[in-house]
Amino acid sequence: MDPAGRSRDPLAVALANASLLSIGYVMLGRWRWAVGTGAVTVVLVVVLALFARSVWFEIVVLLWWAALIAHGWHLAGGRAGRADRRQRLIALGVALPGLVAAGFLRFDGARVERAAAEAHRGGDCSRALSIMDGLWTGHRLADAPLTVRVETAAEACELLVRAGRQNDRLQAARTLETYAAHPGALWKGVESRRADLFLAQASAELDTALTGDAQALTAGFGHLSTVLTGFPGQEGRVTGILGAFSGRLPVEDACSTRAITDWLGRRPADGGPLDQAAGVVPRVAPAAILGCGDRFMADDEWKQAREQYKQLLAQYPEHDLASKAEDGVRKAGLAIELAAVRRLVKDGDYCSHPARYSGAEAYKGGGPHRALLLGRSDHKAKLPSSWLAKDPAKATLVICAGETTYGSKVATCPYESRLSPYFPTDVTFRKKKIPVRVYELRTGKRVSPKSLQISGTFCPRTLHYTTYSDLVDLGPPSKVYVKTSAVNIRAAYAAVIKP
Repeated sequence: MDPAGRSRDPLAVALANASLLSIGYVMLGRWRWAVGTGAVTVVLVVVLALFARSVWFEIVVLLWWAALIAHGWHLAGGRAGRADRRQRLIALGVALPGLVAAGFLRFDGARVERAAAEAHRGGDCSRALSIMDGLWTGHRLADAPLTVRVETAAEACELLVRAGRQNDRLQAARTLETYAAHPGALWKGVESRRADLFLAQASAELDTALTGDAQALTAGFGHLSTVLTGFPGQEGRVTGILGAFSGRLPVEDACSTRAITDWLGRRPADGGPLDQAAGVVPRVAPAAILGCGDRFMADDEWKQAREQYKQLLAQYPEHDLASKAEDGVRKAGLAIELAAVRRLVKDGDYCSHPARYSGAEAYKGGGPHRALLLGRSDHKAKLPSSWLAKDPAKATLVICAGETTYGSKVATCPYESRLSPYFPTDVTFRKKKIPVRVYELRTGKRVSPKSLQISGTFCPRTLHYTTYSDLVDLGPPSKVYVKTSAVNIRAAYAAVIKP
């Protein structure tokens, strides 16, 4: 009799243990065995479902299942045990649902696999992926190796779908035909076909890279490298893809071509087939760099343009296009200087931060030298338009004019006042002195003079002046400005504009 004093049907105990829940040990009252074997069962099932989803580990679990059945039979007395129909029915009720569920899940998993394979071979990878989504944790428990095959197939399908979305030239249809010609190969030998998918993916990424996308270029070469290292015998196909890619260079957009050749030129050589791609660089890079600089110039991106021209001179100093690059550096530099001057003039900062524009005419000869007159719009209105420039690009000088002060003495004349008609007041007439800073725009350096003096008429018969009191007229001021005209203003500025 068992330790609990119970008599159990050996067949019933074996059937109860066939549930993998150690129920047979419970029927025998063997609680330690029930807990211990139950824990082992849980560990084995978890490992099978999550970590070791292989046939060999599935065999381990099956052996453990058989061991539980055999051990339960033995503990219950084996052939010497007592038969009990009621116990057998109870044990069958415990074991049968689990066995039926496991069988159904294995059957259903096989059905999902076949349906997905049919959709895949038919070229409908999206439908295949949808079918494969029908597998769940129960299938992992019942048939772990099948779920591994399906997930591997799903990876292949996702590659095909992704490749098909990127470019119609991926030859995805040809790859699917290869699978359709070998039924079952998709699931059992998919690794042998992954090279096709990686090459198709690389081809699509290199197509995208022709837009100047360095990230796509990196990804494309990465997939080609994966094929070379993981799939022996693919060197010819890899070099074919590289040859097709190189043959499409240069592309229409020069900056895209320049981005590609820059990337290829920076890629470290490893002595493998991928190194051949760098052979296109000397052929197409110089014209691409120059063309990219010209495009930046047309878009008024002068700093970027200058960088392109300098790159060409640094990398290909002896190339036939070097002279054009030198001219580009000069033009871009002038454009940068002119933009800086325009900004200073617009912001009103040129006079405190003078800058040069090397493209301006030199300040030499008789003139007139066109000038930007800053600070005295009243004088600007009196000067001939041929003396003035509205834009720094047309100017030779920048004249910063200040406020009017008293200049040289012209004459002194006596004037009677109402306060003392018998005692005239002497009034000195002086020129209008305009402090100026004159800059030669070509160099940004200051040139003489430091001031201009504007002449005019003096000693009028009647002198009009302003008093500071309505009650007492203290007489005329001791000094006043001469009365100037447009002719006088022109004559003063002519000393600078027409030296």
